[in-house]
Amino acid sequence: MNILIFGVQGSGKSTIGKYTAEKLNIPFIATGDIFRNLREEGSSLGKLVKEKIDEGFLVPDGPTMEIVNKRLANEDAETGFVLDGAPRNLEQVKMLKKSVDLAIMVALDKNEALKRLFSRGRVDDTQEAINKRFAWYEEQTKPVISYYKDRGVKIIEIDNTPAEDTVRKNLDDLLKELKRD
Repeated sequence: MNILIFGVQGSGKSTIGKYTAEKLNIPFIATGDIFRNLREEGSSLGKLVKEKIDEGFLVPDGPTMEIVNKRLANEDAETGFVLDGAPRNLEQVKMLKKSVDLAIMVALDKNEALKRLFSRGRVDDTQEAINKRFAWYEEQTKPVISYYKDRGVKIIEIDNTPAEDTVRKNLDDLLKELKRD
């Protein structure tokens, strides 16, 4: 099953994505993790990624989707994957070379997401950068969700406000329902 995971930054997409991937025995692929690894490289792509992230911008669509499609072509993703961080706009949707079976929406109040972001202490989590990423999500990523919904992709929403064990139980219930469908 090919799954996309969406939510504002700090909503807990990675936690829920990793858990889902583990339950379904498929890889969890996060563009943020890939980009953080690349920015440490001295390659030209690594330098581009570092420059964009350090400025609080997103990595351009072309390089992002080249990286994503290359990763999704790996053998471990043949039976499915959970993808976090792409496609994040309609242009990237056009570049994605894999079909999508399910989208998981991680819901969390923006103020709670902010608290979580500041508590993790990443260099790129400045107030200005976070505000840019929140605005991008509203303007660019929400239309992606609508796009997939309009094309019949199943969309499920999970509230990530409760305690982690409650969220996991709720997610387990949603995944069981999916298996019945």
